[in-house]
Amino acid sequence: MGFKEYEQRERKFLHWYISSEKCNNCKLEEESPIGSKERNDFVISSGRTIYIMGEIKIRSFEHDKYDTSLLELDKVKGLMDKFEIYHQMGETNKLYYYAVYPTDRTILVYDIINTPSTLSYEWCPVSTAEDWGKKRKIMLNYKIEDAIIKIKY
Repeated sequence: MGFKEYEQRERKFLHWYISSEKCNNCKLEEESPIGSKERNDFVISSGRTIYIMGEIKIRSFEHDKYDTSLLELDKVKGLMDKFEIYHQMGETNKLYYYAVYPTDRTILVYDIINTPSTLSYEWCPVSTAEDWGKKRKIMLNYKIEDAIIKIKY
């Protein structure tokens, strides 16, 4: 599966999530174009004053195969830089990581800023979307049990 197909799967999840009862009063405010390599995938509003900026990663295994959900530190740094404007608008705005596991129909949501995490140095694929080999990356590890929201669908 190529990069664009991978992003299309993420957007399909996003549109399903926003239209589902899982996302209370959600409205899509911003969606990064497929292939744009934007730092975030979307911004939604929930209610009148809360903005949620999010990153979606669709995984190809069960959610409990590993003890943690990983997200690349460089990705998090970029997300936090872009999120700064929303953070300045209000403390209630959130930066979330959506780890989606279609194999067992589970979604784990982590508050990137407030969920405890650890760092590890991992031998990882250069891209989860295309096979460009592997390289060492610094990864944030969020414990499965620390997800702030767990959705079965």
